[in-house]
Amino acid sequence: MRFRFAALWALAVAAGSLVAQDKDKPASAPNTDRKAQLDAMIKDFVAARQEAGKAMRAAKSEAEQKAAEEKMPKAKDFLPRVHALIAGDAGDEVAAEALAFAVFGLDSTDKQVFDALAKTFVKSPKIERFVQMSLGGAPDAAKPVLEKVLADNPSRELKGMAALALGTMAFEKEDGKGAQEALMYFERVEKDFADVKAPRGGTLADMAKGNLFELKNLAIGMKAPPAESKTLDGKKTSLADHAGKVVVLDIWATWCGPCRAMIPHEREMVEKFKDKPFAFISVSADDEKKELEDFLTKEKMPWIHWWDNGGDSALLKQWNVRFFPTVYVIDAKGVIRYKHVRGKDLEEAVEKLLAEKK
Repeated sequence: MRFRFAALWALAVAAGSLVAQDKDKPASAPNTDRKAQLDAMIKDFVAARQEAGKAMRAAKSEAEQKAAEEKMPKAKDFLPRVHALIAGDAGDEVAAEALAFAVFGLDSTDKQVFDALAKTFVKSPKIERFVQMSLGGAPDAAKPVLEKVLADNPSRELKGMAALALGTMAFEKEDGKGAQEALMYFERVEKDFADVKAPRGGTLADMAKGNLFELKNLAIGMKAPPAESKTLDGKKTSLADHAGKVVVLDIWATWCGPCRAMIPHEREMVEKFKDKPFAFISVSADDEKKELEDFLTKEKMPWIHWWDNGGDSALLKQWNVRFFPTVYVIDAKGVIRYKHVRGKDLEEAVEKLLAEKK
């Protein structure tokens, strides 16, 4: 799951810092052994993942690949250690970190874990790590916990982060119901928690801004907002230059494997529709324009290319580009009709929109 890896790093750092904070305390200080147990558990988990990853990279057959996957750490092997650390309704930092590890490291839906979060931590400041990790996405089982944090935790900061995390979870579902729910939570952030500082700088309003823009301006059926960039010779250009045409806006990068895999079919599609009111526009997120230009000397991509400051492009930020490729198909009236389609589905989408124009 996409939130796991950042979470694991944060957990490893957190566990190490928990132990380090007490290194000068006498051996009889409370919780010293439990902190060491937490630190050891997370280190064992990370080491197991590293060993499995190394085996996967070295695998040369399907059997070796399967054997390597079996080396991945399993929740059943770590949950007993988590349970030991939360026993007796423990409500300290060690228990809080262990629970966050179970959810974000193990992807656990264990009832004991979520009962402990709901019973002991939803009103506590010690749930901060769990809520912070949820900002990058969280499993569905975390939703009731975040809802209770938003409703019952006395901290405005934690309430705001919980609202943003709930919005992000709904937003990632990418369906009508999820979009409505996400909009509700993001607007709540904008209304009640806009000035709350985000963990990595800026504010919660800053974090919600891109997703709010996408929900309000980039949904299927909406008029595409202005999109401005530059051609490879540095001239200003925009979607408006292609008014009246069916447009594929393909936001990609030369280092993106799935993007490169699409090129042969894109080449066939562009050739197929070359005499139609159609424009294929690739917007590069490469950091340097030369990287794109060098790539194009080796790979035939005979269509329109835009580049303007790479990953820091105002267009990529405004359009809330979160992954590559990001593909929009826009009809001749400038309305977004399809999103995130590839291959045969992309070609069929263009054919349907061209047929509507006749």
